[in-house]
Amino acid sequence: MEARAHFMRKIPIFTIIAVLLIGGGYFYYQHMDSKVDITFNFTPTKKAADYTVSGTIDGAGDEVVTLPLSKEMWKTVKKGNHYNVEATFYNKNKVSKEASQKLKGPFWENEANQGLLVNDIKVANIEAITAGF
Repeated sequence: MEARAHFMRKIPIFTIIAVLLIGGGYFYYQHMDSKVDITFNFTPTKKAADYTVSGTIDGAGDEVVTLPLSKEMWKTVKKGNHYNVEATFYNKNKVSKEASQKLKGPFWENEANQGLLVNDIKVANIEAITAGF
């Protein structure tokens, strides 16, 4: 018992708290460092009952991308219309070399954009593009 009390007195509680805060800050920084905010033009071709829409991105070839939407956003989306999408994802997973070589279009030239295909996406806003003529 005496040895245990002696050990606890040697490591100040402030040192333990500092180590935990530094470690937590490092992991938080690593997580935020991989955050990708992306904006693109999107044309939905399919709406699913699970509140997702699939379609193509302007400048990204014919690659079909599926986006999860909130119920309210999903209700406003119509197949065939053009939309401006603001989304966020954490670039934790990378597209394989084989898959990235098949991606066509200038949108995919930015490697960060490729993470859109293999990571969880959160759509912040989807807004119809209206012609200003």
